[in-house]
Amino acid sequence: MMTTLYQLPQASLPLPPRVEPMRPFMAEPPLARWLAQSLDHVGHGMLVVGEGARVLHANRLAHAALDDQAPLRIDCGRLLARSAADSAALLDALHGATQRGLRRMLTLGSGAHAVTVAVLPLGVVGDGAALVSLPQSRRTQDLAVHSFARLHGFTTAETAVLEGLLAGRRPGDIALAKGVQLSTIRTQIGQLRQKCGAHSIRELLARVAALPPMLALVQ
Repeated sequence: MMTTLYQLPQASLPLPPRVEPMRPFMAEPPLARWLAQSLDHVGHGMLVVGEGARVLHANRLAHAALDDQAPLRIDCGRLLARSAADSAALLDALHGATQRGLRRMLTLGSGAHAVTVAVLPLGVVGDGAALVSLPQSRRTQDLAVHSFARLHGFTTAETAVLEGLLAGRRPGDIALAKGVQLSTIRTQIGQLRQKCGAHSIRELLARVAALPPMLALVQ
């Protein structure tokens, strides 16, 4: 007996979805590296300090400011004070910032080498770090002033007068130091005000004081 085989019609199966080729994983922007580099453009020495006064990061101005005569130093990766009295105050401020979220300003050192620093909390209270901000570098202030002078077209003599005013000298003292008449200094002050649109010496100095700090990058 012959058996006839019937071939059942094949069901039309849907085609598998097209698989797109995998694109290479794009890493997120290196934000941490950019933030660290941005601190090098700030006109203050800045240090991020963690538990046990361990220095997590210090910008270039901080390394430059902590010289042999500074009341603070970095030793074996830790931020330390040179005197016992300053050490206790520093550790107390760091503990207050990291464990209690307290902001503190303290003066370290004495005499000509005394500096006032700010200790600010970062991160989560109890498990964070502290930002130690050092005074503004005179060099960055000078660079900002000279950039302001170029922007407004001050002459070399006018810029020198402006620097004297910023140092707290009176027009008569500036004239005496430069060996010129007081009227010459008053004329130059008038030119400074006119070029930047300031109505008074106070307004002129206020504008310069509000300048953002600038730092000349040194390779």
